[in-house]
Amino acid sequence: MTRRASLERILAVIVTVLLAVLFFAANPIIAGRMAVFEDRQAAQDIATGAALFEANCRSCHGINGEGVGELGPALNERAFFQDRMKTLGWPGTLGEYVSATIAQGRIAATRPLYAGDGNVVMTAWSQQYGGPLRPDEIAALTAFVLNWEDTALGVATLEPVMTPTPSPEDLAGQAGVGREVFSDAGCGECHAVAGLSTGTTGPDLSYIGAEAATRKPGLSAELYLRESFLLPNAYRVEGYPTEVQCGGVLSRSQLDALVAFLLTL
Repeated sequence: MTRRASLERILAVIVTVLLAVLFFAANPIIAGRMAVFEDRQAAQDIATGAALFEANCRSCHGINGEGVGELGPALNERAFFQDRMKTLGWPGTLGEYVSATIAQGRIAATRPLYAGDGNVVMTAWSQQYGGPLRPDEIAALTAFVLNWEDTALGVATLEPVMTPTPSPEDLAGQAGVGREVFSDAGCGECHAVAGLSTGTTGPDLSYIGAEAATRKPGLSAELYLRESFLLPNAYRVEGYPTEVQCGGVLSRSQLDALVAFLLTL
């Protein structure tokens, strides 16, 4: 072996050793960056899920996951995280259960309280089953629901977030939009409102803003009105048909406005 060949071999070994040293030295840095990236991605998923929950889920499960009457169970509670899988005998993880339930919906209630509309308890939300949500959106919603675990179990306590109180002008404006929704959605075909409609097949709503809070124990006037639209058969006013269906499909903002209008009556 020539002197030159020996030097080349030695240099190759030195370079290999240096590269190995650099690789192992950089590995913790790379791992740290990956961890930061994963944390940021998880936070983004939760934020996306929060927006989806606000738009699609809060009417039945509550704005903070506290549940709404007979519409839907609480998700932000200790029993959901500690007992749900045992109660159902679910063999997988809670995340898999949440994701599957959102995607496929639920035909039968797991508890008698949540009776649904007589057909399904919870509609399927996945595009695969005819719903509006993509797989990544279902994953984001699942991440948001699971993010309640620490507060549900008392591991973490969040400071209350102050929200602005709507001005009388804002409330009046929303009620004005709700009045239009009432007419455009055909509510007046079944319900009478003094000076606006003369429907007779459904209860008279001329004074519903004052009466709603007295209808169902445990439900505020606002929650009762929302439930009455989303699940018309959850409470039946005496003297009216036992099986009814609301006549339209409203967006969340339209339902908010309609409820604001009805609360003024």
